[in-house]
Amino acid sequence: MQSIVKMNEELKIRLFYVLSITAIVANTIGFISNAIIYGFTPITIFTLVCAIIMYIVGIMGMYTKNSKLPAVIILVLGNIIEFPVLYLAYGAYYILYMILGIVSTVLFLEEKWQIIGSLFIAFYDGIVIYIKVMYPQLFAGIEINPNLIAILVTYFIAMISIVMMSIILMKHYRLQQDKLSELANQLQEVAHLDPLTHIYNRRYLVEYLNKKMKIESQEFAVVLLDIDDFKSINDQYGHIYGDQTLQAFSYSMKKNMDNKGIVTRFGGEEFMLVFDDINHEVIEDTLNKVAEEFALYGKQSKGIELSFSGGVEVFYQEDEIVKLFNQADHKLYYAKHTGKKKIVFDIDV
Repeated sequence: MQSIVKMNEELKIRLFYVLSITAIVANTIGFISNAIIYGFTPITIFTLVCAIIMYIVGIMGMYTKNSKLPAVIILVLGNIIEFPVLYLAYGAYYILYMILGIVSTVLFLEEKWQIIGSLFIAFYDGIVIYIKVMYPQLFAGIEINPNLIAILVTYFIAMISIVMMSIILMKHYRLQQDKLSELANQLQEVAHLDPLTHIYNRRYLVEYLNKKMKIESQEFAVVLLDIDDFKSINDQYGHIYGDQTLQAFSYSMKKNMDNKGIVTRFGGEEFMLVFDDINHEVIEDTLNKVAEEFALYGKQSKGIELSFSGGVEVFYQEDEIVKLFNQADHKLYYAKHTGKKKIVFDIDV
């Protein structure tokens, strides 16, 4: 959950980066082009002031990692002040900026305010356009008749803003997808791991075996293990030591099963190993090493003898998973009732 919250916060910051960088670049180009074409007129100074404000707000937002208020300031400055003023000064060609402002509002404003914000700005722009058309004499003092170069620059600034937003948004989208994919893998891994022992759980075991059993001519062995007298260990030394015993047993199995198969917690103090190799000697040698390490842990930790019993069953193509478990469990039961501390491969009838 924390990872998802963190990703949402990171996404908000990235979106603000896109908004602020695009606004700064577009305003800088707009100021320079105005200065070259028209000189340092009041409108040129106005675009410079807007560029400086957006630069300051953008840097503050990036530095503080708090993007909510800076994003609103940039959107308000552009949509409510700058774009309408440019439209009133230069005429219909600058409606393109107003449209770009509405798109930016939809993209970068918080989701709960997107519809209200975009509708408000559209309504506001409509009022500005209406006043400009109906009462042109009110703006005669600031009105400038743009030449072809100014119109082309307007088009260029709008297009470069759209391209920049698209490229950066797509880059951040891919980055976000990678993070989501990584998070999904982590969540899937957590769902497949036993929280105490950090080995695979029974859910993963069943999925793993179902896939493995579908492979043609596949043969493998499962070993169902149970720690001997585990209830007595819990009763005498407490559940904390019982948990530590399960962890030590799991660690030993995982270490000795490296590149041989998988280790899973079947339930309680029962574990199941899946060997890719059905060789009797490989399985026996591995379990003997685990038995030695487990016994050593018992002596060093509490001065007691720790052991386990197990049943081994080999999978052949026609077997089913329930039959596999039942056969292994039957052999484990036999080992438990014929002295414990043993591994049963076959039951002599």
